[in-house]
Amino acid sequence: MLERIADYMRTRRAPAPGERVLAMVSGGADSLCLLYALVANHPGPVGVVSIDHGLRPQARAEVDGVRAVAAGLGCPFTPVALALEHGPGLQDRARTARYAAARAIARRDGWDVIAVGHTASDQAETVIMRMARGTGRTGALGMAARSGDLVRPLLCVDAQETAAWCAGAGLAPVADPSNRDPAYTRVRTRELMGTLAGLHPGAVRHVAELADRLRDEDAILAAATDAAWARCRDRDGLDIDALAAEPDAMRRILVRRLLTDHGLGGDALGAEAIRRVLAVAGGLAGTQVPGGTVVREGGALVVVGAPAPAPEPVTLAVPGTVRFGASVIRGRAGYGAPPEAGRVTIPPAVRIEVRGPRDGDRIALPGGGHARVGRILQADGVPARLRTQVPIVVADEIPVWVAGHRVSAGALAGPGQSAVVLEVLPA
Repeated sequence: MLERIADYMRTRRAPAPGERVLAMVSGGADSLCLLYALVANHPGPVGVVSIDHGLRPQARAEVDGVRAVAAGLGCPFTPVALALEHGPGLQDRARTARYAAARAIARRDGWDVIAVGHTASDQAETVIMRMARGTGRTGALGMAARSGDLVRPLLCVDAQETAAWCAGAGLAPVADPSNRDPAYTRVRTRELMGTLAGLHPGAVRHVAELADRLRDEDAILAAATDAAWARCRDRDGLDIDALAAEPDAMRRILVRRLLTDHGLGGDALGAEAIRRVLAVAGGLAGTQVPGGTVVREGGALVVVGAPAPAPEPVTLAVPGTVRFGASVIRGRAGYGAPPEAGRVTIPPAVRIEVRGPRDGDRIALPGGGHARVGRILQADGVPARLRTQVPIVVADEIPVWVAGHRVSAGALAGPGQSAVVLEVLPA
């Protein structure tokens, strides 16, 4: 088995020869097998980190056991003690905390990569869980042998093999009781995989190998995807007309890439979420996906977060300059002149304030009547999520200028009259 792992490490560069590898070892069969495989086969330094999450009193002794194994193999050892609390999302919180701790140690001590003991069994469970919640092709790729600062040398062997190897080597792995607690989704998935293995002895291996084949094929598809992405890309989104010209399968791939580029993952990339996003491209106004919102803006499909709150109102002295969000507004003494896109003149006022739009704000129109500020910004193509950032200049409590968009017809200073010159300056 160690020879198989060595071959996998070599072909996947997981890790690459000479890299300094920090192995995360809990004392379970998988992580012990990981450590011995690295020491036996990796041409480079190997260190060990073992983490007590603070959830079980036995964990301290388990860390000490790993310390003894590391010492026997001549590996530098770092223990970590966390103080997690039981409660919702415990497994996710524990995983996040231990990875953060390992990365901090790697940065401090100069380790190049972090090795984790994920096996083909873990791979199969991951793929099945993602398929159950409606993943697309990318979700079925499972875990990569090398991903960022993580390497997974054991994806070529399953949990039964690591347990048998430890028994044959005379090792006594620890058993974390949480790995048998059906309250956790992965544990129930593991039981399901056991049922599938009862129907077909190679079930675990076949699911893991499927993920491996799809990952190999993904490299071939990447070129076609990049070309389609270039055809459809529109600033921060996807051009809806260009997207419609792509085959159905490519549309789904491009939408997943769009969501991924905005930091979304998990259920946001599931089949149902992708279907809803494509419905937005087909005419739906917008849809929520876990972690964000997808809307149509100017003929493009874009991912947006919650609208940013308007900056706090600021008083503009004359002469003077204020910053409102990303905009800079200047006021100075001058004379009345025809309005321009970024400059208007108004009669002197006791108090001039710059603030965000508010319900009820209206601007007088040249031919009579008024227009709501929201309607003006909509007509000018300002997305709803960005309208809170548009500066409204208020003179003596009356809105006089939607900066850079429209000035109130009744608020302009007459030609040649003493006036306040208001300007939008480059940020």
